[in-house]
Amino acid sequence: MRERLITSLFYVVAKLPWSALSGLGVIVGHAMYLSNGREAKNVQANLKIAYPNLNAQERKTMTKQALVHSAKTFMEMPKIWLSPSTIAARVDPNGLPEKIYQLLSQGQGLVLAMPHHGNWEMVSSGVPQDVAITALYRPPRQAFIEPLMQKGREIGRIAMVATDRAGIKALYDTLKANDVVAILPDQVPRAAGAAAVSAPFFGRESSTMVLMSRLAAKHNSPVLFCWAERQADNRYVMRYFDAAAEVSDKDAQVAAIALNQAVERVIADQPAQYQWAYRRYTPVNDQQTNPYS
Repeated sequence: MRERLITSLFYVVAKLPWSALSGLGVIVGHAMYLSNGREAKNVQANLKIAYPNLNAQERKTMTKQALVHSAKTFMEMPKIWLSPSTIAARVDPNGLPEKIYQLLSQGQGLVLAMPHHGNWEMVSSGVPQDVAITALYRPPRQAFIEPLMQKGREIGRIAMVATDRAGIKALYDTLKANDVVAILPDQVPRAAGAAAVSAPFFGRESSTMVLMSRLAAKHNSPVLFCWAERQADNRYVMRYFDAAAEVSDKDAQVAAIALNQAVERVIADQPAQYQWAYRRYTPVNDQQTNPYS
Protein backbone atom coordinates (compact mmCIF):
# COMPACT_ATOMS: atom_id res chain seq x y z
CA MET A 1 0.00 0.00 0.00
CA ARG A 2 2.77 2.42 0.98
CA GLU A 3 4.72 1.66 -2.19
CA ARG A 4 1.70 2.23 -4.44
CA LEU A 5 0.97 5.50 -2.68
CA ILE A 6 4.52 6.78 -3.16
CA THR A 7 4.51 5.66 -6.80
CA SER A 8 1.26 7.57 -7.35
CA LEU A 9 2.81 10.62 -5.71
CA PHE A 10 5.72 10.42 -8.16
CA TYR A 11 3.27 10.76 -11.05
CA VAL A 12 1.48 13.63 -9.32
CA VAL A 13 4.73 15.47 -8.61
CA ALA A 14 5.85 14.96 -12.22
CA LYS A 15 2.84 17.00 -13.38
CA LEU A 16 3.62 20.00 -11.16
CA PRO A 17 5.21 23.11 -12.69
CA TRP A 18 8.92 23.60 -12.12
CA SER A 19 8.27 26.58 -9.84
CA ALA A 20 6.17 24.42 -7.54
CA LEU A 21 8.88 21.77 -7.39
CA SER A 22 11.38 24.43 -6.36
CA GLY A 23 9.05 25.68 -3.64
CA LEU A 24 8.52 22.16 -2.33
CA GLY A 25 12.28 21.66 -2.30
CA VAL A 26 12.72 24.73 -0.10
CA ILE A 27 10.06 23.48 2.33
CA VAL A 28 11.46 19.94 2.46
CA GLY A 29 15.05 21.16 2.79
CA HIS A 30 14.21 23.44 5.71
CA ALA A 31 12.23 20.64 7.36
CA MET A 32 15.24 18.31 7.04
CA TYR A 33 17.45 20.96 8.62
CA LEU A 34 15.09 21.63 11.53
CA SER A 35 14.54 17.93 12.23
CA ASN A 36 18.32 17.39 12.36
CA GLY A 37 17.94 13.83 11.09
CA ARG A 38 20.42 11.55 9.36
CA GLU A 39 20.80 13.73 6.26
CA ALA A 40 21.43 16.93 8.21
CA LYS A 41 23.94 15.22 10.48
CA ASN A 42 25.75 13.72 7.48
CA VAL A 43 26.00 17.14 5.82
CA GLN A 44 27.38 18.74 8.97
CA ALA A 45 29.91 15.94 9.47
CA ASN A 46 31.12 16.17 5.87
CA LEU A 47 31.38 19.96 5.89
CA LYS A 48 33.37 19.87 9.10
CA ILE A 49 35.95 17.71 7.32
CA ALA A 50 35.89 19.41 3.92
CA TYR A 51 35.74 23.00 5.21
CA PRO A 52 37.41 23.02 8.62
CA ASN A 53 37.86 26.80 8.54
CA LEU A 54 34.14 27.52 8.55
CA ASN A 55 32.86 28.79 11.88
CA ALA A 56 29.77 27.24 13.47
CA GLN A 57 27.34 29.75 11.95
CA GLU A 58 28.84 29.45 8.48
CA ARG A 59 28.60 25.67 8.70
CA LYS A 60 24.95 25.87 9.77
CA THR A 61 24.16 28.19 6.86
CA MET A 62 25.84 25.92 4.31
CA THR A 63 24.16 22.87 5.83
CA LYS A 64 20.76 24.47 5.33
CA GLN A 65 21.64 25.53 1.78
CA ALA A 66 22.92 22.06 0.91
CA LEU A 67 19.78 20.38 2.22
CA VAL A 68 17.57 22.75 0.22
CA HIS A 69 19.55 22.05 -2.98
CA SER A 70 19.39 18.29 -2.36
CA ALA A 71 15.64 18.50 -1.74
CA LYS A 72 15.12 20.50 -4.94
CA THR A 73 17.07 17.87 -6.88
CA PHE A 74 14.97 15.10 -5.35
CA MET A 75 11.68 16.91 -6.06
CA GLU A 76 12.70 17.45 -9.70
CA MET A 77 13.55 13.82 -10.40
CA PRO A 78 9.97 12.58 -11.00
CA LYS A 79 9.51 15.27 -13.66
CA ILE A 80 12.89 14.52 -15.23
CA TRP A 81 12.13 10.79 -15.36
CA LEU A 82 8.49 10.98 -16.42
CA SER A 83 8.35 14.25 -18.42
CA PRO A 84 11.83 14.52 -19.97
CA SER A 85 10.54 16.60 -22.89
CA THR A 86 10.20 19.54 -20.48
CA ILE A 87 13.90 19.59 -19.57
CA ALA A 88 15.36 21.33 -22.63
CA ALA A 89 13.59 24.61 -21.87
CA ARG A 90 15.14 24.62 -18.39
CA VAL A 91 18.76 24.10 -19.44
CA ASP A 92 21.32 26.28 -21.17
CA PRO A 93 23.60 23.74 -22.93
CA ASN A 94 26.43 26.30 -22.94
CA GLY A 95 28.22 24.64 -25.87
CA LEU A 96 28.20 21.13 -24.39
CA PRO A 97 26.81 19.34 -27.49
CA GLU A 98 29.56 20.85 -29.65
CA LYS A 99 32.17 19.86 -27.08
CA ILE A 100 30.91 16.28 -27.06
CA TYR A 101 31.03 16.07 -30.86
CA GLN A 102 34.57 17.44 -30.78
CA LEU A 103 35.74 14.78 -28.31
CA LEU A 104 33.95 11.96 -30.11
CA SER A 105 35.68 12.99 -33.36
CA GLN A 106 38.83 11.43 -31.88
CA GLY A 107 37.18 8.02 -32.33
CA GLN A 108 37.93 6.76 -28.81
CA GLY A 109 34.51 7.17 -27.22
CA LEU A 110 33.91 9.53 -24.31
CA VAL A 111 33.68 9.10 -20.55
CA LEU A 112 31.26 11.65 -19.11
CA ALA A 113 32.08 12.11 -15.42
CA MET A 114 29.04 13.50 -13.59
CA PRO A 115 29.61 14.13 -9.86
CA HIS A 116 26.66 14.47 -7.46
CA HIS A 117 26.56 18.21 -8.00
CA GLY A 118 23.69 20.46 -9.10
CA ASN A 119 21.24 18.07 -10.73
CA TRP A 120 23.15 15.28 -12.45
CA GLU A 121 19.94 13.85 -13.93
CA MET A 122 19.81 16.94 -16.17
CA VAL A 123 23.15 16.27 -17.85
CA SER A 124 21.84 13.82 -20.46
CA SER A 125 19.81 16.67 -21.98
CA GLY A 126 23.10 18.25 -23.02
CA VAL A 127 24.19 15.16 -24.97
CA PRO A 128 23.27 15.31 -28.69
CA GLN A 129 20.23 13.22 -29.63
CA ASP A 130 22.20 11.04 -32.04
CA VAL A 131 24.77 10.00 -29.43
CA ALA A 132 24.16 6.82 -27.42
CA ILE A 133 24.71 6.92 -23.66
CA THR A 134 25.41 3.91 -21.44
CA ALA A 135 25.49 4.37 -17.68
CA LEU A 136 26.46 2.17 -14.78
CA TYR A 137 23.46 1.39 -12.64
CA ARG A 138 23.09 0.76 -8.92
CA PRO A 139 19.53 -0.13 -7.82
CA PRO A 140 17.94 2.39 -5.41
CA ARG A 141 17.38 1.42 -1.80
CA GLN A 142 13.62 1.60 -2.36
CA ALA A 143 13.13 -1.14 -4.96
CA PHE A 144 9.70 0.10 -6.02
CA ILE A 145 11.29 3.30 -7.38
CA GLU A 146 13.47 1.30 -9.76
CA PRO A 147 10.87 0.88 -12.58
CA LEU A 148 10.22 4.63 -12.58
CA MET A 149 13.89 5.43 -12.75
CA GLN A 150 14.50 2.88 -15.49
CA LYS A 151 11.56 4.18 -17.52
CA GLY A 152 12.72 7.77 -17.23
CA ARG A 153 16.30 7.07 -18.15
CA GLU A 154 15.28 4.93 -21.11
CA ILE A 155 13.12 7.81 -22.37
CA GLY A 156 16.17 10.00 -21.87
CA ARG A 157 18.18 7.67 -24.17
CA ILE A 158 20.31 6.23 -21.37
CA ALA A 159 20.98 2.49 -21.49
CA MET A 160 21.40 1.32 -17.91
CA VAL A 161 23.75 -1.56 -17.12
CA ALA A 162 24.26 -3.35 -13.81
CA THR A 163 27.43 -3.35 -11.73
CA ASP A 164 28.34 -6.88 -12.77
CA ARG A 165 30.65 -8.46 -15.33
CA ALA A 166 28.14 -8.10 -18.18
CA GLY A 167 27.52 -4.46 -17.29
CA ILE A 168 31.22 -3.64 -17.19
CA LYS A 169 31.67 -5.32 -20.58
CA ALA A 170 28.85 -3.17 -21.96
CA LEU A 171 30.70 -0.04 -20.86
CA TYR A 172 33.85 -1.15 -22.67
CA ASP A 173 31.79 -2.01 -25.77
CA THR A 174 30.19 1.46 -25.67
CA LEU A 175 33.57 3.18 -25.77
CA LYS A 176 34.75 0.81 -28.50
CA ALA A 177 31.72 1.89 -30.55
CA ASN A 178 32.74 5.55 -30.06
CA ASP A 179 29.75 6.39 -27.88
CA VAL A 180 29.36 7.91 -24.40
CA VAL A 181 29.75 6.23 -21.02
CA ALA A 182 28.28 8.20 -18.11
CA ILE A 183 29.63 7.60 -14.60
CA LEU A 184 29.10 9.21 -11.20
CA PRO A 185 32.81 9.32 -10.27
CA ASP A 186 32.29 10.22 -6.60
CA GLN A 187 30.11 7.22 -5.88
CA VAL A 188 31.66 5.11 -3.13
CA PRO A 189 32.30 1.54 -4.30
CA ARG A 190 30.73 -1.13 -2.13
CA ALA A 191 33.95 -3.11 -2.01
CA ALA A 192 37.55 -2.07 -1.57
CA GLY A 193 40.52 -3.72 -3.23
CA ALA A 194 39.80 -4.29 -6.92
CA ALA A 195 36.93 -1.77 -6.97
CA ALA A 196 38.49 1.11 -5.05
CA VAL A 197 41.61 2.68 -3.61
CA SER A 198 42.07 5.23 -0.87
CA ALA A 199 42.79 8.81 -2.01
CA PRO A 200 42.41 12.25 -0.39
CA PHE A 201 39.13 14.08 -0.88
CA PHE A 202 39.24 17.56 0.65
CA GLY A 203 42.19 16.43 2.75
CA ARG A 204 40.87 13.16 4.16
CA GLU A 205 41.53 9.71 2.72
CA SER A 206 38.36 8.41 1.11
CA SER A 207 37.35 5.28 -0.80
CA THR A 208 37.61 6.20 -4.48
CA MET A 209 36.50 4.23 -7.53
CA VAL A 210 39.01 2.91 -10.04
CA LEU A 211 36.57 1.79 -12.77
CA MET A 212 36.26 5.14 -14.52
CA SER A 213 40.01 5.55 -14.87
CA ARG A 214 40.42 1.97 -16.09
CA LEU A 215 37.75 2.47 -18.74
CA ALA A 216 39.40 5.62 -20.02
CA ALA A 217 42.89 4.11 -19.95
CA LYS A 218 41.83 0.94 -21.79
CA HIS A 219 40.44 2.82 -24.79
CA ASN A 220 42.49 6.02 -24.50
CA SER A 221 39.12 7.77 -24.13
CA PRO A 222 38.86 11.44 -23.21
CA VAL A 223 37.17 12.22 -19.89
CA LEU A 224 34.88 15.21 -19.56
CA PHE A 225 33.67 16.35 -16.15
CA CYS A 226 30.19 17.76 -16.53
CA TRP A 227 27.40 19.03 -14.29
CA ALA A 228 24.15 21.00 -14.47
CA GLU A 229 24.55 24.02 -12.20
CA ARG A 230 21.37 25.40 -10.64
CA GLN A 231 20.87 29.13 -11.14
CA ALA A 232 19.09 31.67 -8.94
CA ASP A 233 15.95 31.32 -11.09
CA ASN A 234 16.09 27.49 -10.67
CA ARG A 235 17.09 26.98 -14.28
CA TYR A 236 20.35 25.24 -15.18
CA VAL A 237 23.57 25.91 -17.06
CA MET A 238 25.83 23.09 -18.22
CA ARG A 239 29.37 23.38 -16.89
CA TYR A 240 32.24 21.16 -17.98
CA PHE A 241 36.00 20.81 -18.30
CA ASP A 242 38.48 18.30 -19.72
CA ALA A 243 39.94 15.98 -17.13
CA ALA A 244 43.67 16.05 -16.48
CA ALA A 245 45.66 13.28 -18.14
CA GLU A 246 46.39 11.77 -14.71
CA VAL A 247 42.71 10.77 -14.33
CA SER A 248 43.43 8.05 -16.92
CA ASP A 249 46.77 7.01 -15.46
CA LYS A 250 47.35 3.27 -15.31
CA ASP A 251 48.56 3.70 -11.73
CA ALA A 252 45.29 3.44 -9.78
CA GLN A 253 46.58 5.66 -6.97
CA VAL A 254 47.66 8.46 -9.30
CA ALA A 255 44.34 8.26 -11.14
CA ALA A 256 42.27 8.30 -7.94
CA ILE A 257 44.07 11.37 -6.61
CA ALA A 258 43.45 13.20 -9.89
CA LEU A 259 39.80 12.09 -9.94
CA ASN A 260 39.13 13.50 -6.48
CA GLN A 261 40.92 16.72 -7.34
CA ALA A 262 38.63 17.09 -10.36
CA VAL A 263 35.53 16.53 -8.20
CA GLU A 264 36.82 19.18 -5.78
CA ARG A 265 37.15 21.55 -8.74
CA VAL A 266 33.52 20.86 -9.72
CA ILE A 267 32.37 21.70 -6.21
CA ALA A 268 34.54 24.80 -5.72
CA ASP A 269 32.31 27.55 -7.14
CA GLN A 270 28.99 26.35 -5.69
CA PRO A 271 29.81 24.08 -2.72
CA ALA A 272 26.24 24.10 -1.37
CA GLN A 273 25.04 22.40 -4.56
CA TYR A 274 27.01 19.25 -3.81
CA GLN A 275 25.21 16.28 -2.28
CA TRP A 276 26.94 16.50 1.08
CA ALA A 277 24.44 14.09 2.67
CA TYR A 278 26.31 11.25 0.94
CA ARG A 279 28.56 9.33 3.37
CA ARG A 280 31.77 9.81 1.44
CA TYR A 281 33.97 9.71 4.53
CA THR A 282 33.26 6.22 5.82
CA PRO A 283 36.58 5.10 7.39
CA VAL A 284 39.06 3.44 5.07
CA ASN A 285 41.55 2.39 7.75
CA ASP A 286 41.79 1.76 11.50
CA GLN A 287 43.31 5.18 12.15
CA GLN A 288 40.21 7.06 10.98
CA THR A 289 37.24 7.70 13.23
CA ASN A 290 33.71 7.37 11.86
CA PRO A 291 32.27 10.90 11.48
CA TYR A 292 28.74 9.49 11.15
CA SER A 293 28.58 7.55 14.42
